[in-house]
Order: sequence, then C-alpha cells, then structure tokens
Amino acid sequence: MNVLIATFLVPTSPSGVVTYCRTLAKDLTREGVQVTQVDASHTPTVWKKVLGVLKRIMRPLGGASSVVYDEFAYFTGLYLATRKLRHAGIDLIHAQDVRSGVAAYLALGRRTPIMLTCHFNDDPVKELVLAYDLKPWFTRKLTAWYQYLFSYVKNYVFVSNYAYTQSRHLLPEDISKRVLPNTVQLEGLSVSRTPSPTLTITNVGHIDERKNQKLLIEIGHELRSRNLSNFNIWLIGDGPKRREYEQLAETLGLKEQVKFYGRHAAPWQLVAQSDLYIHTALNDNCPYSIIEAFAVQTPVLALPVGGIPEMLPESNGPLRGTDARSLANEIAPYFEADRRASLAEAQAVHADYKFNHRKSVSELINFYRQTAQEPSLVTAQAIPV
Repeated sequence: MNVLIATFLVPTSPSGVVTYCRTLAKDLTREGVQVTQVDASHTPTVWKKVLGVLKRIMRPLGGASSVVYDEFAYFTGLYLATRKLRHAGIDLIHAQDVRSGVAAYLALGRRTPIMLTCHFNDDPVKELVLAYDLKPWFTRKLTAWYQYLFSYVKNYVFVSNYAYTQSRHLLPEDISKRVLPNTVQLEGLSVSRTPSPTLTITNVGHIDERKNQKLLIEIGHELRSRNLSNFNIWLIGDGPKRREYEQLAETLGLKEQVKFYGRHAAPWQLVAQSDLYIHTALNDNCPYSIIEAFAVQTPVLALPVGGIPEMLPESNGPLRGTDARSLANEIAPYFEADRRASLAEAQAVHADYKFNHRKSVSELINFYRQTAQEPSLVTAQAIPV
C-alpha cells in the first residue's frame, strides 16, 4: 500500500501536526507501508511566485481577504503539487487538513479514497472566525465552503471525541470514524532525575495567547507571595508573546526563576529533567506535550479544556481553579515529592492503556485497509456561492 500524507504545513512549522506527520511516516515505513508526502513546500515554483504577488495584495487587507488568500493559496498549491504524483501509484490519501485532502483527491483524478485526521481544536471555521474577527455574512460563506470540502470525505480519524462533537455540524451524515489519540514512541528514552530541593515546572508550546503561559507566570508570582519560592519554571517554545511574557516575568520579580528555552528539537528531554508539567492552554485537542510528559514519567497538571479531560484520569491531573490564586492553591501540595510520585503513578497506569503506540498504529493501518477497499468516487455537495 502506498499512502500519501498530505498537509499544507511545511516541515519547519511549529505545530503538533508536523510531529504527527513525522511520527506517522516512520511508523508506516516500519510496518512495511510505502509513504509519499506532499506539503506546501512542494508547490511549483512558478505558482509560488504568483501566490507571492497575491499575498502582497491581499494579506495587508486583513480579515476576510487574508482568509480568502490562505484558502486559495493552500488549496491550489497542494492541488498542483499533487498533480505531479498522478502516476505514483497512490492507494490512499491520509490528509491532515480537509483542504489538502480534497485538493489531493481532485489532483489524482477523483480515484483515490481520502482519510482525514482532524487536528483542529474546535472546528476550522470557528478557529478562523476567532483569529480574524470575521463578519457573520462571511462566516456563513466560510461554513458553506467547509461543508463542501468535508462532503468529499467519508473516513475520519479524530484525536479526541471532543474534536468530533465540535465539528460534526460541518460533516456529512454517513461518515466512518475512529477516535485514535496522539501517541509517541520516544527514541533514546532514558529517564534519570537528580533529587533537588528546587521544584522544576515545565510547559511546552507555542508562546501565544491560546497556550496561555502568562497564567503560569502569574501562578509563579502567587506561589512566591506565599513563601513558596523554591521553584523554577521552564517555558519551552517560541512565539509572538515571548517578549511580552519575558517582560511580565521581570516585572513580577521572577526573571531568575522563569527561563525561556525557545524552540527545542526534543522538548521531552527537558520535561524529563523536571518535576512537574503544567499545561495552561485555553483550548487544546490532544497535545503531544502532555503525552510526552507521561512517557517520561513527569506528573501532569492541566486545565480541563477541549480534549484534555479525555487524556487525564478523572481525579488525577485536572485543575479546577479559574485564576492564579485558586490554581496556586491546587499546585502548592505538589511541592511534596510524595504527592508528585502518587500522581505520576496513577497517570502511568492510565497512559499505558490510553496512549498505547503500537495498538494505535495497528488500528490505523486496519482503517487504511478498510478505506482503500471502498469505492473512491464521491458525490460532493454543490459548490457554495
């Protein structure tokens, strides 16, 4: 079987989707599945230049113009990139976003079935509306566009049930789905912690409003106001809010305790050296950072948002507070090593069952086989106007 992994994200994008694609390609190759990959970097050079001109015209307009440009650019870029693969013997398209999947499907002559892994945190329309503050009339057009795209896809993988419930209004009625959470298989994994009187807290993610590292810095300030000052916070990642959060740490007197590591090729290596992982995102689907913390036996505390409640044992890890003060109340007991050890043990039992990597790969390949045997021609909805 020859599987085409299709995504608009280039390999250097700071996204868990890129991690997913990289891991997936390795796993499939290990299982004897041939893998072909296509992304926005494979867009033909001439078309890249055309898109560059359009970008300079439309992006500065912002809002709906930016969205129209992105939808057009990514769709046409993936379509033209995949046209080069018409004779590559592709048996199945495993898309990481619906635009790329449908573009690849059309480029391959509507003969190759699509499977879509849904990585979005809510649904793609809502995320664009929030990001660009779109008007209701344009939101309706965008919803119709995505319903049209999704109408081409029958087979879906969701990394959380939350993602399915949030997006089902965009999907066809007769879909076939699997809920397969992200999993990891860390290479060269060796966990060895040196006991220290200082509690090291880690957080991994793009430094932005959604990942909400600001809250963790504020929690640190609240802990120190209670004379709990024997801690460090390691923020692993980079992003548009980094400078602002560095200034916040300095303003709150935490410059020596909050360390910004920037992007790291293997963030789990730093998490493995820490005592506690705290995830403060305002919304997340199935973040790799939590799964990697489980893998290196670092106990996890996280806000119960999006798909995260599905990842944690019900009474071992979810934070109930809503502000820095109430969250500091919950976190303070974990300065005790025994509390952290108990939490890590409970989460290890849960993770062994929930995030079994080999089982997940096996289920995915079985779904591939089922999908590849189905008729590939799809009757799509009418194109929205």
